[in-house]
Amino acid sequence: AKFLVNIAYDKINQKRNIEVINLNDIFKKKLHFSENQIESYFNQNKNNYNEIYKSIKFIELNPKNLIGVDEFNDLFFQKIDEIDDLIFEGKNLDFLLNKFNLASATSATFNELDQDRKSETDTHFPNKLIKKIFDIDQIEPTVLIEHDNNYFIVELTKTENIQRKVTDQSVKKEILLNLKKQTKRKLISEIISKINKNNFKKNDFDKLSKDEKVVIKKIRLENRNDDNVLKQELIDQIYAFSEKKVIVVADINFLESYLIYIDKIENVSIDLNSEDYEEYFNLSKANMTDDLYNTYNSYLENKYEININYQALDSVKNYFWWI
Repeated sequence: AKFLVNIAYDKINQKRNIEVINLNDIFKKKLHFSENQIESYFNQNKNNYNEIYKSIKFIELNPKNLIGVDEFNDLFFQKIDEIDDLIFEGKNLDFLLNKFNLASATSATFNELDQDRKSETDTHFPNKLIKKIFDIDQIEPTVLIEHDNNYFIVELTKTENIQRKVTDQSVKKEILLNLKKQTKRKLISEIISKINKNNFKKNDFDKLSKDEKVVIKKIRLENRNDDNVLKQELIDQIYAFSEKKVIVVADINFLESYLIYIDKIENVSIDLNSEDYEEYFNLSKANMTDDLYNTYNSYLENKYEININYQALDSVKNYFWWI
């Protein structure tokens, strides 16, 4: 049991000396794009740069305009229920304005970005409700929306799909980000391919630093949670590999990417009298149970090629409660 506890403890607490090349320092020399490249990317991905606009008419309902008083009383909510029923029957906004003697509706047009950038004072329509406008079905264009004890009758009047232009600065900025991401992904893939084919070792690591004139930074990781220098998701990737390996780690958006050489791993063990011993003892049990579960899962899938009955599998898992 102590052996398994030490494995669980070491997996999290082992120390690692690594050497790091920031690939962004190399990539930045290759991330300049011409206007022709930008326009070509835009033409190949035009559908990604359409902007949907929704036009609505709306009115806010309150006790004053609906029942002539300032109090949210039973009569007010009876009227709200009546309006909801009429909308369900297919009545439109103009019908409701006329029936309940309401003032004229306000018109407004939004796109989805307006939720973040348009002031409510421009339209008197709550920003938090703009998303709900885009959920309105044109087949049933009139809806009653409740928000913070306020009620709105909203009617969708028009939907437009407008093609944005490559000269739009926000479009150009987005294209440049995507081109940079594509280029980084390609360059990283080339390095990983060399590593996987055993064609990129420590001497290549050092040569790349020299050729590209980028500094190799030496970092000591005290444990798997030591995120003082690198982000946690990058550290988790580093701890998945063994000593004397060259690897590439990157975050999901390729904003940070590094070439790593794992120079030394210092394994550690936990004392039986440590106050943390029970925590890692329980962790080792959980790991073993999960391994058993996954092994049994793979065995059944490979042997019988059937969907697993997970309820039965949980019973098997519980059988080994003592592990």
